Parts: sequence; structure tokens; C-alpha cells
Amino acid sequence: MARRKATKEDIERRKKKLEILERRKKHEAGLDGGATKSDDLCAICDNGGSVACCDGVCQRSFHLDDSEDNSCREALGLTKEEAEIIIMEKDFICKNCEYKQHQCFICGSLGSSDDASSQPEVFQCELEDCGRFYHPKCISQLLYPDSELSATLFELEVAAKKFTCPIHECIVCKKAEDKNDNSKQFAVCRRCPTSYHRECLPSDIIFETREGPDGSISMQRAWDNIPRNRILIYCMKHEIIRELKTPHRNHIIFPEANELHTPETLEGAPMKHDMPEGEEAQDYSSSKKAQLRTPDASNQNQCSCSSPFDSFAPRSLFMDPYPGSCGWIDD
Repeated sequence: MARRKATKEDIERRKKKLEILERRKKHEAGLDGGATKSDDLCAICDNGGSVACCDGVCQRSFHLDDSEDNSCREALGLTKEEAEIIIMEKDFICKNCEYKQHQCFICGSLGSSDDASSQPEVFQCELEDCGRFYHPKCISQLLYPDSELSATLFELEVAAKKFTCPIHECIVCKKAEDKNDNSKQFAVCRRCPTSYHRECLPSDIIFETREGPDGSISMQRAWDNIPRNRILIYCMKHEIIRELKTPHRNHIIFPEANELHTPETLEGAPMKHDMPEGEEAQDYSSSKKAQLRTPDASNQNQCSCSSPFDSFAPRSLFMDPYPGSCGWIDD
């Protein structure tokens, strides 16, 4: 097979990848004031405080202490007694890491991340401090919406786990973060793979709630220096719930032996992708009484793009591909 000539797009992406890896080396060496790998905000409610860090590969943290927010503990499927044991023993593995079932950060569906299995479905970004997973087709279509060839080739890179996800470059200027330059500090969305440099941040992503002349309310979408000297944001693809001051908090799905929280609707996200949206987070504590077993990936909340070359969603039903889909079945 003839070797394909690298395009300008390919060369630019490799250059950015090397730049990101170089910054990562400095971060690990402590030359840029970098912090530990684990997140210091709860992955469910996005608040700080007393959080327990998962010792698995997801690098997320969660509230377990009822003094913070017991709804987070309940969403984890833990009783108060179980949470207290974890807090005392300092040993915690979330169910996604325990069962090796992680969500695609674009479509939100669960997929097997088990490297030992014959058909892993979601793959983790290669950067060591990134715990995000993706279906090959979801991320390739996000990055290469206008080039079928580039998208197909990138799917192979994802399946080989030799890729960096789009959250590590500014969505506007496509450049990496520079922690030594305040204007190049990243504002990172908590719900989808979208990042902006501080200087590239859109004016409608605001740092305080505002009331317009007509009485309309524009909700705060950005918080400075949270976490790790970064800006926390919810990009404009996510509706802010006034009572919560965040989007809906049912964006995380934990695999269960007997019950799964299955989202019913999807919002949107950069380039027509986003996390799922549905009912309020359910109380999983009652299901904990049943003996857990590793869930069967074939009948869980799976994205149809788990196989890199599968496709669904007839063109006649939607003007655009459904978020998280692999395209049109009649293409």
C-alpha cells in the first residue's frame, strides 16, 4: 500500500502534540508549578471541599462526606457506612474504574475500557494527567468533520491510544496552554472537551451573574483559578440551572449489575456533540444491596459507534447526525 503524504493539517497536529508533550514533561518535573494528577473538585457537583480521589485511571474526585453533599454519595451508590469506611481507609475505586466501563467524553455513553478484552470500546487520552475516554469515531468526527480520510486515520490512532484529546488545545486558536503566561491560561469546560485561552474566552462566558436591561438573567459560567490555577467554565452548549448554578448534575453514569441510569436526552456540545441530559441523578444506594457483578457491555448504555466503522441514524430522520452518532446509515 502506497504511503500517504502528510498533509499540512497532519503536520500541524503533530507539532501541537509535541508541544503539549513537552509542557507535560515540565509539569511532571515540577517546573511549571504543576499540581497532583487527581481533580480537586467533585466530578458530580463540581464543588470543592472534602473530596475523595479515585485511585483508578479516571483521576476524578467525589464527595463522600454527608457534611458536603450527600446526593453525591448517593449517586455513587454508597451507603453512609460504606462511605465512612472509604474515608477512613483512604482507598477508593469508583465503579467506572472497578468495572473498566468509562464514558465517552463526547457522547456520554458507557463503553468497555478493558485493554485485556478483545474489543475495548473507549480509549483514554495518552497524556498522563488526563482521565478522559473517547470512542474512536466520536473524537475523529469531532476533530475532522470535513475530511473522511483524516477522520478514519485518526480513529486508528485513537484505537492505538496514541492521541491527545481536544481539551488540551484552545478551541479558537488551536494552541496549547502556557501556564507562565496569564493570557494563555486555560478555561476548561467541565462537561465537554472544550478549552479556551483566557484571551480567547468568548464574552458571553461571564465571571458573574448579570441582569440585562429587559430583566433577563445571564448566569455565571466561569470561575477564576479553579481548579489548579485554571478557569472552570461551562461553555455555551450547556444550560445553567439557576438553582444549582451548574448544568444538570446527572452527566455521570456508573455501571451497575442490576440498574443503569440511562440518559433520555442530549444537549449539544462543541461541533454538535455533548454529554447526555435526562432525569435527575438517581439514588443507587438501594441497588448496593444486590451482589454486584461485572456488567455485560453488550447490553449496557453503549454508543453505537463503539466499533470504529459502524454507523447509524438514517439521514431522513435528522438534518445533522445525532450527537454521539457515527454518521448516516445510508452514507
